[in-house]
Amino acid sequence: MLDVVATGGMAKAFLSEHPIYINGEQDNRRGRKLRNGDVVLIPGKGKVKIEQS
Repeated sequence: MLDVVATGGMAKAFLSEHPIYINGEQDNRRGRKLRNGDVVLIPGKGKVKIEQS
């Protein structure tokens, strides 16, 4: 993974300051459920495709 935030509190602060895109749409929900095939983009940090193992 991208290792951007370590805790839920840090995630809340990060999401309030940075745009996050899931499947091409901006989303700032901390509790969003990610599903197999979702693509998460954090500009300046990277992009990850969620894949079930």
